[in-house]
Amino acid sequence: MRFRTVAIDVPDDIAHEPDGTPANITAALSWARRILAQRQGTTRLDTLIGNRDRMLRQLENTTRTVNQALAAFDQQLDITTLENTDWRRVTLAAPNAAVGDDLRHATATLRTTVAGLEADLRHDIKGILKTSTFIQLRRDIQQRREAAQELVRQIRTTLQNVRTGVARVGVQVDWKVREDDNARQMVDLLTAPPSDEVFESMYDVLRRRMEEAGDETWTDRVAHTFDYRSWHEWHISVTHSSFGVDQFKPVNARSNPLKSLSTGESRLATMLPLLAAAWSMYSGTNYQGPRLLTIDEIDAAFDDKNLRQVLALLRTWNFDVLATTPSIAPLIKRESRDVVIHEVITTAGRHRVTIPWLWNGAGEATPVTLPLPATRTES
Repeated sequence: MRFRTVAIDVPDDIAHEPDGTPANITAALSWARRILAQRQGTTRLDTLIGNRDRMLRQLENTTRTVNQALAAFDQQLDITTLENTDWRRVTLAAPNAAVGDDLRHATATLRTTVAGLEADLRHDIKGILKTSTFIQLRRDIQQRREAAQELVRQIRTTLQNVRTGVARVGVQVDWKVREDDNARQMVDLLTAPPSDEVFESMYDVLRRRMEEAGDETWTDRVAHTFDYRSWHEWHISVTHSSFGVDQFKPVNARSNPLKSLSTGESRLATMLPLLAAAWSMYSGTNYQGPRLLTIDEIDAAFDDKNLRQVLALLRTWNFDVLATTPSIAPLIKRESRDVVIHEVITTAGRHRVTIPWLWNGAGEATPVTLPLPATRTES
């Protein structure tokens, strides 16, 4: 593509330098407008003028919207037209001020002020966290963690001598800190003596978590950062008579000894830690209330030996059991004592009702009746 240079003299009525160039930007714009006006066909010029007018109207509308917000701060934007041009200048000033600040300069100053306030606020927040929040937080987390560790110790003690029937199925559980740098760091920070260095590290961990959390709420980020449960993992091992006397094998992703057990033995092994956990919780000194357990299909996958073992454990640990079963097996009849049976009856439509029956282990069950309240007679 070739370009041709055409010399055009600046008119005398437009300020220009001795070499013939416009003296300033205003003179250059005036000269450019005159050249465009003299050229044949003004379609491009009309388009540019229309675009300019539309942008000016948008600027005025935006200024009015911004001024409504700035009124609360006793500030406003003013639009002025530069002399001998169609250019606009926007300034920020108080309503009665004679001269305002250029908007670009005012915006830069505001950003600097905001950055300073954020730094001050971050420092203040850090001080508050270090002096009060982290102290209380460490105490609360440590108390909860110690309570969880005590519960695990009770579960482990409860399961220590529990073996089932001839197969001698038993379970051991433990709750240990994960082999993970972040988990170990949080436990170390929690148990270390309080100091500025410890609190500074806790603050850094929290700040990183807040920045990495994505769409989580602030509350969820803090909860996830200091959730002591995520710093630990369960270690479960199982024993069986075929493994040797009290020889325990760990259950993990690489090796699952439960697969070598029968279906009933496997279900019993998975139930034992849950039963022990419930017993340990209900045995707490501050607990008062029913020792309720809910078991779905209590006899599913169990032969008589394993089912008898489960029922014996439920009696030994004095649980109040709510269980479902398709039918009452003969062994359940022999082993149970007082049982409340709820017969589910489907009425017209989708409604269902239950009728309670009481069975004491022999004979036929009898419906449970409630005495009607005495009617009051008026004299």
